[in-house]
Amino acid sequence: MQRGQAPVQRPVSQHSMSDLPRLKPVFGVPLDELLAREDSSIPAIVYQCIQAVDLYGLDVEGIYRVSGEKKHIDRLNAVFDNDASCLDFRRPEDFFQDVNSVASILKQFLRDLPEPLLTNELYPEIIAASSKPTMLSRRAYMLIMAIAIDDDISRRDSLHGLINRLPDSNYATLRLLILHLNRVQEHSNMNRMNSGNLAICFGYYATQVYYSWCLTNARAN
Repeated sequence: MQRGQAPVQRPVSQHSMSDLPRLKPVFGVPLDELLAREDSSIPAIVYQCIQAVDLYGLDVEGIYRVSGEKKHIDRLNAVFDNDASCLDFRRPEDFFQDVNSVASILKQFLRDLPEPLLTNELYPEIIAASSKPTMLSRRAYMLIMAIAIDDDISRRDSLHGLINRLPDSNYATLRLLILHLNRVQEHSNMNRMNSGNLAICFGYYATQVYYSWCLTNARAN
C-alpha cells in the first residue's frame, strides 16, 4: 500500500475466525437490546442472511433444509458475535461460498431469540388465531381450545389485529422474513422448497407465522 492510501477493508480470513471474543453478541440477545445497539429496525444479521439467500440461494436445492458446513457456521457465528462490520454477504467469499451456512445461521438466530418475534404476550393469541383445532396436537388443542378460531374470515381478521399490535421492530423483522420465505417458495421448482417444506425446516413456530402472514396479507398492504 502506498503512503497516503486508505487501507482496504477485507473480509476476515477463515483461519482468524475461531475463538473470537463476544464483543458485540448477536445470538441469544433480546431483539430490542440488539436493535438499540445497532440503531436499526431490523437486525443486521437477518438483513445480511436474507440478502445472501436472495442473491445466491433461491435456486439451491434444499435451501434451509440442507445444513452448511459446521466449520463455516461456527466461524460465521463467531464473527457476528464479535464484530460483523467487516462482512458483506453480497460477496460470496465472505460466507465461504456456502449459502447453506448462511441459511443455517439465520435459523439459529431466530431460534436463539430469548423472546419470539411474535412476543411472549401475543404468541398464544396468534397461535390460537392461526390454528384450526384439527391442525394441533392434543396437548396444544387442550391449551388453546378456549380461544382457537375455526372460521377463516374471523381468523384472518383476528390475526390482522394481533399482528398490528406487534412492536414496530418485531413487525418489520417478521415482514422481511416472511416476504423472503415467499420468494424462496416461488422458486420451489428449482430449490424443492415449497411452503410446506419451509414450514418443516423452521418448525411449528414458523409454520404458524407464515400461515398468519398469508391470512393477514400484511398490514401495510
